[in-house]
Amino acid sequence: MARLPTIFVSVAAFCEPHLQPTVHQLYAKATYPQRIFVGLVDQSEELNPGWLTEFPARKNINYVGLSPVDSRGVSWARAIAFSLYNEQDYLLQIDSHTLFDAGWDEALIQQMQQLKHTHPRPLISTYPPGFKFDAQGRAVADEPVKSSEIFRIDRDPGSTLAADRAVLQFRVIRQQPESSSTTHLPGFHIGACFLFTTGDFTQQVPYDPYLYFRGEEQSLSLRAHAKGYQVFHPRHNLIPLYHLYKEVGKLYAGQHWRPDMEAKRHSAFGWLQQRSNERTNALFTPGSDLGVYGIDDPAYLESFSKLSKIDYLGRT
Repeated sequence: MARLPTIFVSVAAFCEPHLQPTVHQLYAKATYPQRIFVGLVDQSEELNPGWLTEFPARKNINYVGLSPVDSRGVSWARAIAFSLYNEQDYLLQIDSHTLFDAGWDEALIQQMQQLKHTHPRPLISTYPPGFKFDAQGRAVADEPVKSSEIFRIDRDPGSTLAADRAVLQFRVIRQQPESSSTTHLPGFHIGACFLFTTGDFTQQVPYDPYLYFRGEEQSLSLRAHAKGYQVFHPRHNLIPLYHLYKEVGKLYAGQHWRPDMEAKRHSAFGWLQQRSNERTNALFTPGSDLGVYGIDDPAYLESFSKLSKIDYLGRT
C-alpha cells in the first residue's frame, strides 16, 4: 500500500479567540487527518489551553507557546512556525481564524499534482472567500454557492511606490476564465493566509523574522519567484477553506497593535513597522544583501517586476 502524503500546516496565532474551531476543523474536515501535522505558534495569555491538551490529534501538533507581550509580529511568529517543519510532503499556511470544506486535504493535493504537469514548482495561493458568525454564533460562508471565477490577486491601484517606500497593498480581482476547463491562472503574488505548495518551501523561502505585517507577502512573492516557484490562483469553487476577515478601522482581540497590548510591550509597534518597511525597501533595491532573506541575483528583481507589472526598479 502506497504511503499517504503528509501535510505540514503552519499556524501563527495571536490572542486568537477562534483558534480552537480552526484546529478542530483542520482535522475534522480532512479526508486523512492522520497525515496532518501542525506547527502552532500560540501567542496568548493562556498557554497550553485545556482544549488543546485533550485534543485527539495532540500528538500531531508541534506547539510553541509565547507571551503576547514578547511577540514581534506575524512574520516573526511564522518564522518560528516554519522551524517546526519536519520533512512533510506539503505545506499549508493559514491564519488562525480559518474554516474548511470536507476533504480539503485531498482537494489541494489533487490540484497540486495537476499543476505539476505544467510547472515543476507550483504554489497555490489567493485571498480565500470569507465567513462570518450569525446571531446564533454559527459560522456562515459569505457566499454559500461558489462560482467558477478565478480569485486572482493584483496590486491595489490606489497603492503607490515611492523612492523610500516599496510596501504596497493588494486585492482580489474575480475573473471569469476564458475556458470552462481552466482551473487556475498563473500570478505573481502570494496571499499569506492561504499558501499551499511542497514542504521544502519552508527551507527554500524561510520566513523573514524581521518583517512585521505589511511587506510580508511581497517578500515571500519575490523570493519564491527567485527560487523558481510559480504562483497559481484557483477558481472560487476549488478553494476549500474560508477566512474570517476583519473590518478596517475596528479593533479586535487578535491584533498585535491593539493599544492595550502596545502599552505592555517592550518593542513598540511603530519601531517594528519602521524596521519592517526599511527591510522591504532594501529587498526591492538592487544590491542590497539580506542573506537568506534576500535574493541571490538582482536579475530576479527585474524579472519579477516584469511579471508583476510593478516598476520596483523605477522608484530608485
